[in-house]
Parts: sequence; C-alpha cells; structure tokens
Amino acid sequence: MTPPPVALSKFQKRISWEEIDQSHLKDHLKLCAQEDLASNGDLTSNLCQIRGTGTADLVARESMTVCGLPLLPLIFQAFKISSIRVENFIQDGDNITSGSSITRLHGKQADILLTERTVLNFIQRLSGVATTSNQYVSILDKENVGLLDTRKTTPGLRVLEKYATACGGGFNHRMGLFDRILIKDNHLAALGISSIKDFSSFLSKVKNNSDNNLLEIEIDSIEYLETAIDAGVDAILLDNFEPSEIRKAVSVNDNRVVIEASGGISLKSLDEFAKTQPHFISTGAPIHTSRWRDIGLDWK
Repeated sequence: MTPPPVALSKFQKRISWEEIDQSHLKDHLKLCAQEDLASNGDLTSNLCQIRGTGTADLVARESMTVCGLPLLPLIFQAFKISSIRVENFIQDGDNITSGSSITRLHGKQADILLTERTVLNFIQRLSGVATTSNQYVSILDKENVGLLDTRKTTPGLRVLEKYATACGGGFNHRMGLFDRILIKDNHLAALGISSIKDFSSFLSKVKNNSDNNLLEIEIDSIEYLETAIDAGVDAILLDNFEPSEIRKAVSVNDNRVVIEASGGISLKSLDEFAKTQPHFISTGAPIHTSRWRDIGLDWK
C-alpha cells in the first residue's frame, strides 16, 4: 500500500481553545456589551427591581454538538460581572439530546438576565456550526476522508467558527493569508498564466522561494495535475471537479501529494464525492449554511 503524503499530518490540525488569542475575543465581547447596554444599562430589570440571587440552566431544545462554553467567563468579564458561577455539565464537542442541561449559572438574577441574550447568541451560533460540521464528518469518516473548513467565515469571528468546526470533528485549513501558501486561479489569472509551460515555470520559482511554508496550488483541469506534482507542491486543490475527475486525479496522484476537493459540495452530494476518496473535502457550508441550535435559559 502506498504510504500517505508527507504533508498529510500538517493538514490534520484542529485548533484548541488554549490556542485562541483571548485578547482578541475580549475586545470583541466589549463591543457586544456596548451593543446591549449603551450608557443606560438594563432598563427592564432595573424597572422590575430584580434584586435576588438564583440558578438558571442552559437547556438544549434539540439534539446538537455543543460549542462555546469557555466563552462564558469572558462574556461575564466583558459585562463587568463577577457574581455568576458557572457549572458545566458537558464539554465542547459533546453530542447531546433534546432536554439536556448544558450548563448551570449561579448568581445574581439581574446579572444572569443582563447577559442571557449574548450567552445564548454565541452558544447557539457556535453549536450550530459544530453540529453541521459533525454531520459532514459522520459521512466523510466512512470513506476515511477529512473535512477542511475555509475562510468563508463571519468577519471578526473566524477563530470561533473554525474552533466550532474543530469541535464538530473537522480540520482547520489556513487561518488567514499569513500561515499557508494557497495559489488560486485568480493569482494565476493576475499573472497571465494560461499554459502548462508557464504554469510549470511559475511553480518552480514559487517552490524555490517558499521558505518551507506549506505550498498548495489550485487547479481547474486535470491536465495540470502532473505538472503540479512534479513541481514539488505539498497539496493540490481540485476546484469544481466532477466526482469521476476526482477519482481519476486520486489514481494518478497515487498518494504523492495531498489532494483536496472543493467547489459546490453540499451535504446532499457529500457521499458521492467522499467515495472518490481525496484526502480532504473542503467546504464553507458548515459555517455559512448552519442554523443556530435551539437553546433556552430556564430558571431552576
């Protein structure tokens, strides 16, 4: 059996909560607090004279893969709240059923009400991404194909949405333009590269100047495949290939480089593409098509 490509393990990465720059999150959460409170605070709770302490659970109204729990202390910090104690019953990445209690909040009732909407917004959104990612992964795993995310993310929330993808079992592609070389069709078009000869010459120069950074090239025709492999790239992105073309490319490649398939692949067509067995299928769908999961806050 042909051994896997050397670069394969470099693509099998999942961001952990500990790797996330929390200073960036704290700045974003301050905006969330300002968005809700402005300079007036919580007019409703103040008018109702909410003064007591209490306990409330975040409860799943449907099955889901949970994500976002480590955000809670940061949300409370952004709202300048210190009274709430968090008791998590599960961890990010856990699959739960409808009716399950996710976490319990103990503290001043007014503070819990103050942060309720922001807490739910983040947990519902990120759990939606994690759940949809897990649905994709459950199909791809049967064919030993990995799920890769993309940069099609909500501006400013990329790290959280990629973290949610990882919680759902997917792998994280490049975080931005800074951490991986991915030459796409528009790069080639901007340089006027349209022949295999020019393509080969260009890739050789890029490879020599890549400083050992992970190098991936997008191709839209199988005639460029062998040229890209010979140039010494680490990975090849097959853009908008039909399943039959992907199968042929995988066979020609014979595990020499990482093969990633992308373009118009949905949950409905995923099984057909998975059976062609590229190393990875990349799609932004788990992020940009996922729906928020139904979670409520219930007083105990």
